[in-house]
Formats: sequence, structure tokens, C-alpha cells
Amino acid sequence: MMKRFMPKSPSHTLLAFCFWYIHLLCLVERCKVQVRTNFTDPDEERALNAIFQYWGLSDTSDDWNISGDPCSGTAVDLSIRISEPGIKCDCQSNGGGTCHITAMSVQGYSTGRRRVIPEELLNLTYLTNLTLSGIGMEGSLPSFIGKFRHLRHLDISYNNFNGPLPPEIGTLPSLKHLHIMSAGFNGMLPPELGNLSRLQQLDISSNGFNGLLPPELGNLSSLQELYMSISGIGGEIPSTFANLRNMKILWASGSQLTKIPNFIGNWSLTDLDVSNNSITGPLSAFTRNITTMRSLDVSENNMTGPLPASIGNLKNLSFLHLSQNYITGPLPASIGNLMNLRYLDVSMNAISGSTPKKLGNLRNLISLNIASNNFTGSLPPELGNLTSLLTLWASDNNFTGKKPDFIGSWALTYLSMQGNAFVGPIPSRFYNLTSLQYLWLSDVSNGSPSYFIENMTSLSTL
Repeated sequence: MMKRFMPKSPSHTLLAFCFWYIHLLCLVERCKVQVRTNFTDPDEERALNAIFQYWGLSDTSDDWNISGDPCSGTAVDLSIRISEPGIKCDCQSNGGGTCHITAMSVQGYSTGRRRVIPEELLNLTYLTNLTLSGIGMEGSLPSFIGKFRHLRHLDISYNNFNGPLPPEIGTLPSLKHLHIMSAGFNGMLPPELGNLSRLQQLDISSNGFNGLLPPELGNLSSLQELYMSISGIGGEIPSTFANLRNMKILWASGSQLTKIPNFIGNWSLTDLDVSNNSITGPLSAFTRNITTMRSLDVSENNMTGPLPASIGNLKNLSFLHLSQNYITGPLPASIGNLMNLRYLDVSMNAISGSTPKKLGNLRNLISLNIASNNFTGSLPPELGNLTSLLTLWASDNNFTGKKPDFIGSWALTYLSMQGNAFVGPIPSRFYNLTSLQYLWLSDVSNGSPSYFIENMTSLSTL
């Protein structure tokens, strides 16, 4: 039996029409929302274009363009590295609608054109990352730099600023990384830097700073890395720095420091470089409790006294540089505990006595420099275990006995043994030193084989 067709009622038809009309409105509104989501703040867009015109720069990447919407393309993709020059934008933090420029990076565009930081930068108030490195910046750093409340990373290294660092730099509450290496600043460090409670990295190297370290820097409880090499900053490290228990790296080479306090043993140091300063006193401050240390360089100072046996506690050390001090006494046997050591330099001191046999435990050692000391006796056969050694400097000591033939089993590139009192001929096993580039010997007796250099095809200095 055929089913009878029943027409829909007017109310049913009206209900269906209303449903599809509402659905269509929703689609239209959704499209409108999608159109509005990628919209750069007009003040920021104008400021960005003006800044780049001042600096004579134009975008050469796909990140953004100065003729269209800056916050487009990969400028809104935070998973892609920022280009040079380039920006990054955030379109989501405010729930959509307006995009804000949060990062700007311009590096290595120094074309000889005079550049300053223009006031238009103030319109980029949402910046969290600002890098203006090596682009020929001149003049003073404007005080309005302190108005960027969201800034977490500031890098203005390798520029030609002049004058002091403005105290307003200490009013950046979110700052974690501050890099002003080789930026041209001079004068004293502003104590206001001590207000940067979230600061983790501070690089003030290679500027014209002078005077003392401000005690206020001891308030930087989050500080982990301090770089202040090649500067006129001197004197003692303030006692307030005892609070910097998160400190891992201190590089202060080529400064004017005179004393390192014992409390650095309470830091979490992994790398310490205070070479080429005027530091006096014993070495105990550098070896007490710092078991996390990987690299220690106190060369070219005025350190005195013997090398303490506690040096053997620094079992994570891979680099130990103590040259050009006034260290006396023997080399402690505990140095053989430093099984991770790769570079050892105690040259140009007044270390005396015999070479400890336990030095042969350092099987990872690549470079050994014990030159210009007062070592006596012969080189112990245990040193034959140093099969990773590439360079040996043992010149200008009081070594006696025969030149050890075990040296011929190493893959040395540099060998210096002159200025001692070795006797006897050159060992025939030296014939195996085919990788040598530098060879300096003396005390060569009659009877030494003349053919021992025949295989040294890489030799440049004899």
C-alpha cells in the first residue's frame, strides 16, 4: 500500500527556516571573529615602521613586512626562530582581537650609519625580548629603557654607546637576562642594578666601567651567571655577595680584583675565571667545598703559598689553570684524584719537589704544562698512562735522568723539554711521534739517533 504524502504544517516550516537562519548568522559571526583575530595594534605598527626607517633597515624575510600587517606569517609562529632583522607577535594573550609585538631582534647590521634608540620604541610596551646587538648604536642609553615592564631579555652588546649605564635600568621588574658586553659604557655601575630581583644572567664585560662592585648586587638572589671580564672594576668582592648562593659562573678575567673571599665556597660554582687580576693570598678559597667546579682559572695573579691538598676534592674539574703566580711547595698527590681533568697548567710558579706518581691517574688529560718551576728528579714511569696527552710542556725545571722513552707512545703534537738536566741519548721510541708539530729539546748527547725526526712530516718548529 502506497504511503500517503502529508504536507508540513506552516509552523514546522517556520521553525526550520529559523534554525537555518540562526546557523547562517553563526557562520557569519565566526568569520568576522576570524578576520579580527590577526590585527596588529596600529600604534605599534606605526612605531615599528618609523624605527626601521630611522635605522635604514628593511625586512628581508617572510616573517613580516613594513607595507602590510607586521604580525603575519611566521611572526605569529613562536616555534620558528626569529629572523634578522625580525619580530615576533602574540595574538592570544588578550583572548584574540589585537596582536602585540613582543620580540624584536636586529643583529649585525652595522653599516656605518649613526643610529640611536628613538622614542618611538616606547610604543612597543609589550616587548619581552629586545636584541639590538652590533648595529652601531651611539649616544647614551635613554632613561625610558626603564619603562618596559614586561622585558625579560635585553641585549645591546657590541655597540658604541657612551656615558654611564642609566640607573633606570634597575626598574625592569621582569628582567632575567641583561647583556651589554662591549657596548661602550663607562663610569661606575649603578647600584640600582641590585633591584633586578629576577635577574639570572648579567654580562657587563669589555666596557669602561671602573670603581668597586656595588654591594647592592648582593640582592640579586636569582643571579646564576656574572660576566665582567676586561674592565676597571676592582677591589674586593663585597661581603653581600655571600647571598648569591645560586651563582654558577663568574668570569672576571682582566679586571682589578684584589681578593676573593672564602664564602664563594658556598656558591654553586661550575666555572670560575679570575685570571689576570691582582688577587693575593692563598689558594684555599678556591678549593674549599666547591665540588661542583668544572673549570678554574686563577692564572696571572699574585697567589702565594702551597697548592692545598683539598684541590683533590674538585673531582668534576676538567680545566685547571694556575700559571704565573707565586705558588710554592710540592704538587700534592691528591691532584691524581681529578679523574675528569683534561687541561692542567701550573707553569711559571715556584713549585718544587718531584712529580707525583698519581699524576699518571689522569687518563683523560689532553694538555699538561709544568714548565718554569723547580721540579726535580726524573719523570715517573706512571706518566706513561697518559695515553690521551697531546701537549707536554716540561721545560725550564731541574729534571734529571734519562728522557723517558714512554713519551714515544703518545700521540703528541707539542713537546717542550729544554732547560733541564736530562742525560743520555734521545730515546729511539721518539721515532713514533709522527704527529708532532712543535719539538723543543736540549741536553742532546752524542749517540742520539739522527733519524728520529724522519717521520715527523707535520713538524713546523724544531
